[in-house]
Order: sequence, then structure tokens, then C-alpha cells
Amino acid sequence: MKDLAFLTSPDMSKAEVVTNHVVIAEYAGIERKSVRRLINNHKNDFENFGRLRFEITTLPDSRGQKVKIYQLNRNQAMLMITYLDNTEVVRNFKIALVKRFDEMEKELYARKIARAVEKQKGVTLHQSISEWEHYPRHGNTWHTIIRSLLATTVTGLTKKQIQARDTDWRKEKTLLDLLNSKEMERYKMLESIAIAMIEAGSDYEPLKVAIKATMTTKKVHTDQSKDF
Repeated sequence: MKDLAFLTSPDMSKAEVVTNHVVIAEYAGIERKSVRRLINNHKNDFENFGRLRFEITTLPDSRGQKVKIYQLNRNQAMLMITYLDNTEVVRNFKIALVKRFDEMEKELYARKIARAVEKQKGVTLHQSISEWEHYPRHGNTWHTIIRSLLATTVTGLTKKQIQARDTDWRKEKTLLDLLNSKEMERYKMLESIAIAMIEAGSDYEPLKVAIKATMTTKKVHTDQSKDF
């Protein structure tokens, strides 16, 4: 059921995953006008989860006449399901729709990351953090948090352990000053991932998970290569 949900725009910075009332009617086994009536009758409810958008277009069976098709985001679509009879067809449709939204949202996120990677040339980590949509939450502290995350991940050490292994450590030295060449190479790789995710609007926790997972995967591949 790959046609259950789709992107609203080819522009990844503006795209959103949605379905529409025509799809819901078809797969839930009810008339389109019934779905439209539900949307019109509960418009305020739907708008609790975002602007209720629509497009005017023709359908294969509309005989060339343009019709109004409501687009529903994930939450609006789930709300719509609650208004339908809990038949087996509707239950199966809901399961399929949730799965499709999950697939499309993951795909959209991956595309945003890919686009951010393409655009990040010339963008520094400092710049991307400073312009991050989540920057106001911790302000300048984000710079320390993220750089510490990268440094501790590539070394496998805590911040204090990194500082302790350098006999000439002074307060004016940054963690980057204490990394060896191999660690610095890995740091740069993770830095590019961090920039891409920040540019894509990721929050900190997903970024942290991705950074940790990248080094774990790299370590596994390295260990396996030693066995041959």
C-alpha cells in the first residue's frame, strides 16, 4: 500500500508526509462524501493538529471536473480513523496507514540529511550550532555539549580522562587539542554527520544516537576485517 501516504513537495525543506480523504475513503471502504462530511463537521478538531490543507484537482472518475481533496497529516489522519466504525477493514487500514507514515517519515528524514550533507560545504559546526532551531534551549552551552560528545565518542573516554592523559594539559587547551591524528580524523567524520543532522533540524537525542551508532558500526566493521 505504497500510495497510502505521500510527500507534499519535492522540496525537502518544505515537504510533509500526508494522506488525503480520497485515500481514506478508498481503503476504509466508505464513500468519499462521507469522509468529507466528517472533516467539515469536525474542522476545528482537525485544526488542533495543524492547518487543514486541500488541493483542487481532477480525479479519474470526476469527468474532468475539479474537486476539493483534503490533505491530512499523521495526527489528522489518526483523528479521522477515530470517527470511523471499528470494522476489520478499518482496523487493517489503520495499521497499514501507520506503517506507511513511519516509512515515509523515515525516508523524508533521510532525504533531508542527504540534502544537508550536500549543502554543508563551507558550513562550520560552530555556525550550524549557532543557527540551530534548538539553540535557544541551551545557548552557547550547545557548543561544549556537542564537541564533547564528538570527542568522547571518538576516544571512548570521558572528558576528564581525555584531559588526564595529556601531561601538558592546560585550561586553554580544548578537547580537540588533545586528540591524536587518528582520533581527529574520526572526529571530522562525526563532525560532518553532526552538521548535516543539525542543518536538517534534528534534536539532540537523535543526533547523539546517530553519532554513537556510527562509531559502534565502524568499530564492528574494523574488528571483523581483522579476522580475515
